[in-house]
Amino acid sequence: MYRIAVLTSSRAQEAFLAEQISRFCAEHCLFPKMDCYHDQESFFEAARNEPLTNAVIALPGVDGLNAVEHLRALCPQTRIIWCSDLDFSLHAFRLRADYFLLEPVTEAALRQGFRIWLDGKKSGGAALV
Repeated sequence: MYRIAVLTSSRAQEAFLAEQISRFCAEHCLFPKMDCYHDQESFFEAARNEPLTNAVIALPGVDGLNAVEHLRALCPQTRIIWCSDLDFSLHAFRLRADYFLLEPVTEAALRQGFRIWLDGKKSGGAALV
């Protein structure tokens, strides 16, 4: 089974991201397991127990950078969408994030990231399922 994990410190952002993921997946007849986390410790413990196929990391500043770096080291094949309030686009490229979004995150921009996951699935990569 494919797993999507959402890591964010904001309950409002969690609700927005979970709704967008659920809506996009339903439109494409995809039904992955989705879990939301508010602290990095439980997020990484879950990733160690069962590698993630997809992750959305939406943490402010350097917390987001550190989380993406740690996830990439822990789960090199995980597909990542990274949302940040700082322009870490060069770091996102270096860390092989599938998509980087500078806040404020819009529904259209997030859906573009999901499409990249979906296109990765069609091309044989580990992607959104």
